[in-house]
Amino acid sequence: MNKKQILIGILSGFIANIVGIIISVIVLFQEFNISSIVKIINNSISDNFITKLISLGAIVNLVVFFIYLKYNYDERARGVLIATLITAILTIYINNF
Repeated sequence: MNKKQILIGILSGFIANIVGIIISVIVLFQEFNISSIVKIINNSISDNFITKLISLGAIVNLVVFFIYLKYNYDERARGVLIATLITAILTIYINNF
């Protein structure tokens, strides 16, 4: 088990989740301006809507996970899975507390 590869997978999982959040804001709200996207994300934080955006953003992790599996980067895929689990726990925590 190579810890560097797992760390790369965790980082790519979190980056994919951030990209997924931005993509979900673009698709749902039809906003392409960076300042509008940031404003929508800030409003979603204050309106407790951010957990839904985080959950939609985690779908992109699925794509990254299967790409890593296809090219036999098993440790990186494991890191993406860890990032997805951390995101799920964070979402549950934010939603309930």
